Amino acid sequence: VLFFFFLYIIFKWGEWTMLDAIVMDMDGTLLDPNNKILPETKAALIACQKQGTKLVLASGRSYTRLLSYAKELEMDVYGGYLLEVDGIAYYDVQKDERHVLKQMYKEDVEPVFAYLMHKNCETMAVFNDGLFDYIPDHIMEKKKALRNAQEYPKDFPWTGGPWSWLADMRDGYPKITYIKDLSEIQYPVNKIQTIEDEEVTTQLALDIQNEFKDQYEVFRTCPRELEVLPKGYSKGATLVRMMDMFGWDKDKVFTFGDGENDVSMFGVVTHSFAMGQAMDYVKEKAAHVTKSNVEQGIVAALKDFNIL
Repeated sequence: VLFFFFLYIIFKWGEWTMLDAIVMDMDGTLLDPNNKILPETKAALIACQKQGTKLVLASGRSYTRLLSYAKELEMDVYGGYLLEVDGIAYYDVQKDERHVLKQMYKEDVEPVFAYLMHKNCETMAVFNDGLFDYIPDHIMEKKKALRNAQEYPKDFPWTGGPWSWLADMRDGYPKITYIKDLSEIQYPVNKIQTIEDEEVTTQLALDIQNEFKDQYEVFRTCPRELEVLPKGYSKGATLVRMMDMFGWDKDKVFTFGDGENDVSMFGVVTHSFAMGQAMDYVKEKAAHVTKSNVEQGIVAALKDFNIL
């Protein structure tokens, strides 16, 4: 009898420790500062998939900037998903099927884009494989100085990124158009984003919410990057949709993130993890705090919970 009892305990323990899904933000979470997945993290996530756990890459990026990472993690083999553009779409990697839930049109974009132009912020309207980028003159001067100092090639993009005034995102956004007027934007687009110094994005988030009340979802994805999306769409809302579709138990879904746009995921599962370098606000909203992305915080959390 004791033998069968222990077999039952072992079976139930294995059942508990096998997760339904691991849901991960990209920048500052799964990726290191060089946009790479560290080897131990990659091996651990592939091992989890072999046990039946699904992976979900949950990002502000569109599928064009996520698919290479999904294939590196063999999600096309084991059947993983992309939760794109902070929840406006999801993508079945194995079936190569994309499901768009919401996009933004002229009436959605122009009011807030014009507001940000007036604030003299670099502002982008982002679509699947490109973006329309408005760069004020004073920011262009900063970019020119940085470009000269870094000796970048002449074809290096002028677009700003989450970590610098200059960022090369042509791998996923090859179609970049620099604009001076709202009339140059073509629709639909997926989101609006603005790049500024940290103290500016902090105030901008409050200003947009005060100016437009409940018309948009506003997130700081990292200290220098702020995103504006359609109201009611977030990583958390789309994760709930996916959990319902696939029958995932909220106790068996782990979510990992470091930005304000990840907080919506934290509230819909039992076990949420803020990365060690995340903003204090993000850590306060998570059930757990793990190590930083460069310390392979995802692996550390999985080991702490005996998943590995």
